[in-house]
Amino acid sequence: MREPRLLRAARHLRLIVGVLSIVSTLASCTRPEGDNAFISEEEEGAGPALRYEVRFEGPLDAELREALEAASSAVQRMDRPAPDELALRRRAERDLPALTAVLRSLGYYKGTARLRLETAEAPSPAPASDLEEFAATAASTPPIRVVFEIEPGPRYRLGERRFEVAGDPQGFVPPRPAQLGLERDAPATAASVLDAEARLVRVAQERGHAFARAGPREVIVDHDREVMDVTLRIEPGPVVRYGAIRFEGAEGVSERYLRRLVPAREGSRFDPRDLERGRDALVRSGLFSVVRTRLPDAPEPENRISPVFELVQRKHRSIGGGIGYFTDEGPNLRAFWEHRNAFGAGERLRADLVLSPIRQSAQANLRKPEVGARGQSLLASVIAQSESLEAFESRSLKLAAGVERRLAPGLEGAAGLAWRFADIEDRTGNKRFGLFSVPARLAWDGSDNLFDPSRGARVAFELAPNFDTLGSGGRFLKSRLVASAYYPVWKRPRLVLAARAASGTIVGAAREAIPADERWYAGGGGSIRGVPFQRAGPLDRRGDPVGGRSFVEFSAEIRLALSDTIGFAAFVDAGNAYVDPIPEPESGLRWGTGLGLRYATPVGPLRLDVAVPIDRKPAVDDLFQLYISLGQAF
Repeated sequence: MREPRLLRAARHLRLIVGVLSIVSTLASCTRPEGDNAFISEEEEGAGPALRYEVRFEGPLDAELREALEAASSAVQRMDRPAPDELALRRRAERDLPALTAVLRSLGYYKGTARLRLETAEAPSPAPASDLEEFAATAASTPPIRVVFEIEPGPRYRLGERRFEVAGDPQGFVPPRPAQLGLERDAPATAASVLDAEARLVRVAQERGHAFARAGPREVIVDHDREVMDVTLRIEPGPVVRYGAIRFEGAEGVSERYLRRLVPAREGSRFDPRDLERGRDALVRSGLFSVVRTRLPDAPEPENRISPVFELVQRKHRSIGGGIGYFTDEGPNLRAFWEHRNAFGAGERLRADLVLSPIRQSAQANLRKPEVGARGQSLLASVIAQSESLEAFESRSLKLAAGVERRLAPGLEGAAGLAWRFADIEDRTGNKRFGLFSVPARLAWDGSDNLFDPSRGARVAFELAPNFDTLGSGGRFLKSRLVASAYYPVWKRPRLVLAARAASGTIVGAAREAIPADERWYAGGGGSIRGVPFQRAGPLDRRGDPVGGRSFVEFSAEIRLALSDTIGFAAFVDAGNAYVDPIPEPESGLRWGTGLGLRYATPVGPLRLDVAVPIDRKPAVDDLFQLYISLGQAF
């Protein structure tokens, strides 16, 4: 009786595998001794896949476990299974010296690492009746477990710590070791020693020793006392002063402007922080895509040093635009033109155009940097706008000028003067205003990204006293506070919790005396998603918004990025606008919630949000709202 075709195929397959195993064994016997006896990366990646997992056993804290896993080739290459158990063992054995080095680098000088392989016993499968069952049986075989037995032992501590100057001190007196992180009885880690050495050199450089370098270090490990004694040496070299500061690749940009960006001055004592601040300022100017600093290898005559900033310019002009859509506002079109070196000294001139069914505006803004003081800019703007809303219709023209200044890293302040003419028609009739104001702003940005932040926080406070110059003599004070925070939960996939709170008030005038387009409104895509535009807050008898003298808003989002381009968000918003300058608790809050899709683009995420109102008001709210725009909601 003839064998079934599948059984014959299985027998032939086992015969071929057996022959190949013999050939492989004979070939391995001919390998030379030494490092070449190891199976190469290419050979390990060939052949059938041998699944395995890695475990570290022993009294390990989180820091030690993470360092061991990062140093283990077996862990890093789990996605490239070994062809057989022998190759897997050799791969794991090559990890042992690296794991021992990790133990010593973290202060565990008596630590040991051993290896064992555990093979789980798989149940004997019944004879496969077809190839699919044969493959399924192979896939169900438990993986081999690579176990590293780690005995860290005692963690050595720092004992004697000394800083010594090698050669001529040139006036340099080193700080105490504890000032640079080498505390007595602290863990004797390699990183703490290397960091202290780098800080020692940095301290010397900040004191003018531009060519300071580390000398021979001496590290003695005392196994009886379980301590490590450290002696760090430094060769400070001479104190140098700045020579001529040059810029390469800055054609068309005023050198006088560039020099104002760099704190270093010819003849002043060298300090690397001057060059670092200058490099940051050159990058922030927006004129350059690459900024590098080049220093000579040795002091120049009279102990001078002449730094060179190597610059690669960006295109100074750009044009762009975008299209968005909000259910309650309709489509909107935005376009801009910008020149970042309009008059040759980093002046930024920008024109913006916004068109939508409810709002049309055109504005021009000029920023002239480094005016009067370093980090200070002169601002000027003109804005023409027309709005046709349910609350009011207005046509306005605004002229403004002011000064903006960097007060500290991430902190900016601005103040100026503005005058705005407004022709407004609302439910009380047609009115004209000529508002003179003195706006001021203080803002701190500690987030990691302007358009798509994942950590940090932002706070901004705005204040503007207003005076009417067209006869009514009305005056009022308008202020607003906005804060947002971002907390990363996971890196992969990236999960970020984001929250925002905002509040504003107007004092000094009755609501009817305040121009309708200066009052506070709530609801819509930039406020409470799910609640129609401006529909949270006071309404008249016809159901139209009339605005208020105060508002509060709260938002919370969970942002999940599944890949480099696709992400999702779940959010809840709350808020309201109120008649009085202080929110009335009895008026409560309006709530909205929804889900969003994010698609990453080079200029920020493209946002699509679908939101519904909570406790929907049938006469006011729609079933849902759709928002499409560029950038995160906050």
